[in-house]
Amino acid sequence: MNRRPPAWLWPNLLSLDAPIVACIWMWMLARAMRVQYVELSSYAVLAAAVWCVYVLDRIKDVFSGKHPVEGEMPWRHEFHWKLKWLLLVLVAAVIVYSGYSSLYVLSREMLSAGLVGAFLVLVYFVVAAFDRADVAYGKNFFAGMVFAFGTAVPVVIYSQPMPAVLSDVIAPLQVASQEGGAIAMLGGILLALKEYIIMVLGSLGVVLFSVHVVLFGLLCVMNITAIDLWERSRRSDDQEVKDASEFSLSAGLMALVAGAMISAAFFVDDYGRPLCYAVMISAALLQVINRKRYKFSLDAQRVLADIALVVPAPLMFFLS
Repeated sequence: MNRRPPAWLWPNLLSLDAPIVACIWMWMLARAMRVQYVELSSYAVLAAAVWCVYVLDRIKDVFSGKHPVEGEMPWRHEFHWKLKWLLLVLVAAVIVYSGYSSLYVLSREMLSAGLVGAFLVLVYFVVAAFDRADVAYGKNFFAGMVFAFGTAVPVVIYSQPMPAVLSDVIAPLQVASQEGGAIAMLGGILLALKEYIIMVLGSLGVVLFSVHVVLFGLLCVMNITAIDLWERSRRSDDQEVKDASEFSLSAGLMALVAGAMISAAFFVDDYGRPLCYAVMISAALLQVINRKRYKFSLDAQRVLADIALVVPAPLMFFLS
């Protein structure tokens, strides 16, 4: 790097902003869903998993030659690329820690839901490899909902049971191995595959069925899409493109605020209503950043977009 990055950029530079957002919103979701206790190890594993995904995603971006604006390679990408081998070693260590915690500390339900989340992350990387649009709306929607799923899982499993867990997937294979024979093993594999599909779809249905989780997921989608639209606007000299980017984001944020208002009025109880207000506040702050974005660098816009997600946290503390 040619100069020292500003102090306010370090959380984003170290990929710590996303884990912080995830942990704060997991606490907010727990308050809204009246879950009294979530293990501290759940927060640690969530933060570790999110950090690993973001580090790998940033290294992948540089490796593939993706830079948001010509001649304006973000500090975070340059930082991750220069320290890629150290960061990859740290990622491997964090994965080992998360695996140990999942196997020996967290519940079986958490392990099962975590495996579903890991599968979704792999699917995300596949989707990201094929969605090469300037503003990848499909990839952004998938990424936002996966982020919401991972954040909400530790809360939801304490409030309602999962339809299937890992032991249900393994059981047919154990029975088949005891019976012996190729036909029995084939039948066991097919039954295990069936249980696995039930586990994945069931976990998605249980976690994402909540109004609170859907609103948070859509807020994450808007956060990611805002950054893409700001980058596209900065990249183009066409005023129509700039105006279209601002309109697209404004329309999406207004739709999100309307959805949160309707949810607060008709679909959630008194405990969940503050979370709807938090979504509205975050969306409004994103719109303020959108209107004033030319006053900030791209790096500043990214940091401000993440700050907008956590500003309403005190509201949940005082009102729920």
